[in-house]
Amino acid sequence: MTNPQPNHDAFSTRPTSRLRSEQAWTVRRNSVPAPQARTARLTRRFEIEWLDGDSVMDGVHVAPALPVFEKAFGAFTHGVLIQTTEGPVAVEDLIPGMHLECANGRTSRLMWKGSIMVVPNAPTLNDEPDRLYRVMPDAFGLGRPVQDQTFGPHVRRLDRDPKIRASLGTERALVPLSALADGNAVIEVTPMSPTRVYHLACEDHATILAAGLEVETYHPGPETPLSLSEEMMAHFLRFFPYIRSLRDFGRLSAPRLTRDDVLSLY
Repeated sequence: MTNPQPNHDAFSTRPTSRLRSEQAWTVRRNSVPAPQARTARLTRRFEIEWLDGDSVMDGVHVAPALPVFEKAFGAFTHGVLIQTTEGPVAVEDLIPGMHLECANGRTSRLMWKGSIMVVPNAPTLNDEPDRLYRVMPDAFGLGRPVQDQTFGPHVRRLDRDPKIRASLGTERALVPLSALADGNAVIEVTPMSPTRVYHLACEDHATILAAGLEVETYHPGPETPLSLSEEMMAHFLRFFPYIRSLRDFGRLSAPRLTRDDVLSLY
């Protein structure tokens, strides 16, 4: 599948421009299955920045509020410090083209940043309202994190627990932070006011350092193509103008566990 040419009414085309224009996406009711057709009445504002050659571009979409779309935007809250080759930078200040430090000692260039607002009590297609996750100091080891830090609803961290090795035969796996909420080290938080959340994508799928934790950059995973109609997939790809197809995300850097997988292990 190839990515349709970007709609220049929806994307800004000026290098390093912060001005954003907006065009709503519409869905014909008879062109998608009934569950997805209902999303035409429930939309979100998705903001993106991406690297186009040596230029930083930005854009805004008003798009169907599918949970699979929202997962691409919901890992980090405002103020989370991301380790770059120039030192720690708050996620909201990251600019595509920067190089991020990875957990394995490598670096990876930031290609894309996306954000949405999590609004309390707003209509949602999720089974449950979005939660944030507050990680207490040293919850996962000394300095991991150094101070309490709140993350978005869709963040995954790299876990090297021996139980993973014994169960899966792999040295490490990516686990949802939501599955580790215990009310002590990781506390589930209901946002009381609108909160902006972000996600990041690099040249390849990577595990970066965020507030001292090893967390993954965005990757759609193998389940995304199965959950979207052809029309919704075209919309999804427009979030990522720097790629042509899902194959361009590359391979996952580590296996992923679901929430149920984690709960069964612990």
